[in-house]
Amino acid sequence: MQSASVAGAVVPVFLLVAAAGAWAAALGRRLGGLAACGAFIAVAYVLGPPFWSLKVGPVTWNVERVCVFGLCAWWCWNWRAGRLALRGWTRFDWLLAALLGYLTLRCALSDAPPGLRENVGPWWRLLGAFWIPTLLYAVARASRLNEASWNRMLAILTCLGCYLAATAFAEVAEQWWAVFPRYIGDPTIGTHFGRARGPALMSASLGVNLTYCFWAAWMLWPACGRRGRAALAVCLPAIAAGVFLTFTRSTWLGLAGGLAVIPVWQMPPRWRSFAGVGAAAGGLLAALLLSGKVASMGRDDGAGSAEHSVYQRASFTYVSLNMFRDAPVFGHGFGRFYDKKLPYLADRKQQIELESIRGLDHHITPFSLLTETGLVGLALYLGLLGGWACAATRLILRHGATDWRRRQGLFALGVLIAYTASALFHDLTLSPTDQWALYAAAGICVGLAADAARLRKHAAAAAAAGLAKEPAGDAATNARVRLFGMRIDAVDLRGAAHAVLGWCAPQPRKWCRFVVTPNVDHAVMFQTHSLLRDAYADAALVVADGAPIVWASRWIGRPLPERVAGSDLVPAVFAAAADAPSLAGRKLRVFLLGAGPGVADRAARRIEQTWNAVDVVGTLSPPLGFEHSVEENDRILAALAAVRPDVLIVGLGAPKQELWVHRHADRIEASAALCVGATIDFLAGEKRRAPRWMRFTGLEWLHRLASEPRRLLRRYLRDAWIFPQLVWRDWQTLR
Repeated sequence: MQSASVAGAVVPVFLLVAAAGAWAAALGRRLGGLAACGAFIAVAYVLGPPFWSLKVGPVTWNVERVCVFGLCAWWCWNWRAGRLALRGWTRFDWLLAALLGYLTLRCALSDAPPGLRENVGPWWRLLGAFWIPTLLYAVARASRLNEASWNRMLAILTCLGCYLAATAFAEVAEQWWAVFPRYIGDPTIGTHFGRARGPALMSASLGVNLTYCFWAAWMLWPACGRRGRAALAVCLPAIAAGVFLTFTRSTWLGLAGGLAVIPVWQMPPRWRSFAGVGAAAGGLLAALLLSGKVASMGRDDGAGSAEHSVYQRASFTYVSLNMFRDAPVFGHGFGRFYDKKLPYLADRKQQIELESIRGLDHHITPFSLLTETGLVGLALYLGLLGGWACAATRLILRHGATDWRRRQGLFALGVLIAYTASALFHDLTLSPTDQWALYAAAGICVGLAADAARLRKHAAAAAAAGLAKEPAGDAATNARVRLFGMRIDAVDLRGAAHAVLGWCAPQPRKWCRFVVTPNVDHAVMFQTHSLLRDAYADAALVVADGAPIVWASRWIGRPLPERVAGSDLVPAVFAAAADAPSLAGRKLRVFLLGAGPGVADRAARRIEQTWNAVDVVGTLSPPLGFEHSVEENDRILAALAAVRPDVLIVGLGAPKQELWVHRHADRIEASAALCVGATIDFLAGEKRRAPRWMRFTGLEWLHRLASEPRRLLRRYLRDAWIFPQLVWRDWQTLR
């Protein structure tokens, strides 16, 4: 019975996860990374854990965790397809990595609370409050950053804000028929029933996310037409009213602080100083006049409860400072405030009521990190928030009023203000949903900062790397990318095949254009082989055969579209020959040079059976050492001159094939020569290629190693030692 129940639980989870991955791959390709982030925030926030959850083994699955898997699937799919812009790291990324690493280490080194159970377990708290938001940060940072995709994300957040505002009105009016999800109307779960609390069942969380959505709608205004602005004119006051109906002081302060800063930045420069002074004076006056009323305005729990809430925060502050004195550097352990605070509650040297916080987690984010992770953790956390604020401010200062990147800086600043105001009154590490929009906005700012840094340094890098200056814009890739000293063409398989067929048009032949297909071994040989470097310099087309070459290009920040293996390029050329304009309806004439005796003949028969538009006009398997024999070379060149093929397929192995074609390019009577290694063996069925799934995932090298371990093991070990050094060198150069 137990196994049957487990199986019954696993099947729906598996189906949901598979569906999330499929939808993420399909929609993410159309909408882009920023829209995927917006969709994640909207769906995962609205359909909270009470909506649906299912425990399978040690893991409780809910909509948020299924969406996390979907976002990971989106990342993997688009990374594999070369649609991500993997920019070089900045100091903001190193700060985030340091914070994540330190918190993970402190969590691992902290013992579980003995006999006590915190409201949120340390590992789940770390995952939800830091690692999952970092996934959003990474997706936003690696997305193609342009105004259209950014506006789509803002539109999704605006729709989310309208929905949350409508829910807030329905909650306060007790119109439960209009509330979705239904669990929001259940007074037995969550907190703050009677106030607007939203799907997270907590007024503070609803207020923070409504404020995020308010600024998304605000920044969407310039991009809208007349009808869009009319709709926003209704949405903005409604969302602001939703923030008010949470009756949470921290969210009011967050929205008010943003309204005191963001509009001032959007004013003409000559008015900003006056507007800033006016906003500061107005805020100070409002604080003096309304401080007594704000504490309990509209709240059903009354002024006494509000006053008690203030005293509780004084208790948290007092206990936190005492705990800090005992463990100032590294803290008491991540997730240990709940039990480590207990001995400090017996302090009777003051009049503050300490026992009231016995059963509570922390209510102040900075003090929570200070007591649990010490000065190191707090410094990294504050440094990260400060760094993101600097990145947002730079976007504001460096771009014109109509530039979407300036509006992105203002949006990120508004999100930061709302987050900071709430963090001073609540421990937001216990409310992971409040981190999502912050990390996504920060990822966009850092991605734009990385693009700006790359463009500023590109002139200097071009002198060293031999690249033409890139145009400003959204991570554009040049026609050729410089990697490991090689210049590799940024083309996909279809583009490479059409380029080869384009050379086959009737025209005088003075030089045989040739294609080389570098992999990791080629990149390593290239560093010390001068003749190979000369051959690559004169190649008409250089395409990345090795998946690690493509991966490295994306990690370095100069992405190639996709892997173009020689064994894929040749069939692609044959398949496209039927419709090639350069052939004018005739068959593509092909000559096969290489492979063992009889192998090329079998390959020729298979080619003609498979592709009707291809005519194999000759084959030749030269003997070992032929490249050193003048007679053998003349015999091969004479055979080519006799049939004058369009395409010469050369399968002699590297670097022999590249060197031979380069040495005789002026005498080869062919329009194009493809240096493609074992492709003739594959076409003949002499050797088997890796399964399609291994090729798709970049593991073809593993299949080849398993097939020929004695020949390839030593080479792969050498390449595995040298290639990472080449990647590191290029990454340092292009920073």
